[in-house]
Amino acid sequence: EDDILSFISNYGWQVDDAPVEVRDVIIPESFDDVYNNYNQIQLAQGFNLEKYAGMRVKRWTYIIRNYPGTLPTDDFIRINILVSDGVVIGGDVCSVKLDGFMHGFYLSTDGE
Repeated sequence: EDDILSFISNYGWQVDDAPVEVRDVIIPESFDDVYNNYNQIQLAQGFNLEKYAGMRVKRWTYIIRNYPGTLPTDDFIRINILVSDGVVIGGDVCSVKLDGFMHGFYLSTDGE
């Protein structure tokens, strides 16, 4: 967990020390449009979930407290970190609001 917190802080995000959720997820064997689009986010940031198709991985979810335009008390911006065998294999930053968004770990959607 400390390694995950360090990983997150390397992108400039401030999160609570404890995740709001840790759960097992299965990367699908074959990708539909949703997973293909999600993997495009991963490819843009140097990851590729195709290598993990059909595998069970852990998803760690934290609340981001310093997202631009939000207050530190807001709890709707999340960072999801996908981990396999102790290695980060991908993830995203997203809003859980109805009109939310999703992008890679960097604030900029182009990975810079």
